[in-house]
Amino acid sequence: MKEPNLRFVTNKAIEELTKGLNLIYDLDDYQDWEYIVGKPADVEKYINYYNSEINDDCKFALMEIIIQAIEDQEKKSDFLKYLEITQKILSINFKIHEYSIFYWCCFDNENLEDCWKVTPYLRTLWEKNSINNMS
Repeated sequence: MKEPNLRFVTNKAIEELTKGLNLIYDLDDYQDWEYIVGKPADVEKYINYYNSEINDDCKFALMEIIIQAIEDQEKKSDFLKYLEITQKILSINFKIHEYSIFYWCCFDNENLEDCWKVTPYLRTLWEKNSINNMS
């Protein structure tokens, strides 16, 4: 399986999302900013913002926040609801998010119990989309 090219969250995307979504920005937390700033209760707000006119770098960074917020949902019904919405977005924008999808698939671990809750769903999405979309 070919691993997609690495992609990272940019400073410009952090600045734009911080402003647009009123997120916290602290240079001490920059390395994992996209996994720290999101709140599970705000996942719907993030999804709605994603669908506004933002550039691909912001979409990439915001999707990391969205996936983490889905992962952190306490109720299974909310987890599944937001995951379903997000899977559609990921399929449509696969090229923007192929590295994120690959990362969250946790392919280096065959035991799904040692992976994230989103992993089996994103593995299925990866299998459906990667063959046709990988360059």
